[in-house]
Amino acid sequence: MGNSTDPVHIEHTADTTHVVLEAALGIRDARALREKLNTVLAAATAVVLDGSRVERLDAAAMQVLAGFARAAREHGLALTWQSPSPVLQQAARVLGFESILEMAS
Repeated sequence: MGNSTDPVHIEHTADTTHVVLEAALGIRDARALREKLNTVLAAATAVVLDGSRVERLDAAAMQVLAGFARAAREHGLALTWQSPSPVLQQAARVLGFESILEMAS
């Protein structure tokens, strides 16, 4: 799925942007993750976040995801999760980010 240093893989269709999060997201990935997600905001389409591959992530990556979710909401973009991994769901729950991320438990 793309370059091994990319924290996400992004695919655009006419009305949706599909974002696949990579298995490991950490502080080293935070800047690239934020930059990539900013391009998703610029596309101005509905967003589907696929978190099925996430095996490890830290608070910095979660903060970037939370900021992205808020920005998407501010831009009026629909945001849905596709198969968030148990690790991702647990991190959202522990950090209190479930509502910010619009992730149903």
